[in-house]
Amino acid sequence: MIIYKRLWPTHSTDYRDHLMRLTPDQRHYRFGGMVDDGFLDRKTGDIDWLRCLAFGCFVDGVMRGAVFIIRAHNGWLDEAELAITVEAPFEGSGIGTQLMRRATNIARNRGVARVTLFCLSDNFRLMALARKFDPTMTIDHGDAELTVDLGPATQISYAEEALGLLETGISSFYEQFGAKAA
Repeated sequence: MIIYKRLWPTHSTDYRDHLMRLTPDQRHYRFGGMVDDGFLDRKTGDIDWLRCLAFGCFVDGVMRGAVFIIRAHNGWLDEAELAITVEAPFEGSGIGTQLMRRATNIARNRGVARVTLFCLSDNFRLMALARKFDPTMTIDHGDAELTVDLGPATQISYAEEALGLLETGISSFYEQFGAKAA
């Protein structure tokens, strides 16, 4: 069963374990260099949960993908950074698209006007994912900056968020009893 849900500080261990399962190449692309398990432990311990919105994708109870929207430090409440990871066996299954769609929608509903993804310019998977959201791209010396304008919140965006929460609640209820998705 696949469940998408909002992440809270209680999910820190799930997120750390998810990051530990990333391949060396995925770690390189996500963090801009080669990182060891100790770095991932520190990284997950340093998350400022008050400044971010996060979602995870759980497959049969195990986090296999995550996305974080982190408010900018520059004092502009309408700007945020987006960071996303999906484990290698689950790439290409739509998890990244679904996570990004949910995260950008909830960010829009919280007044964020644009999100920016930073990545290495040879991170073709992330760049392909971002292209689905019509970003402005800047590539310079091997680094890429992809900015997605979210537009204002609408009745539809609020309804999508509410339906996502309802879906999570129903899925969690059935997962609790060991039900499998059809």
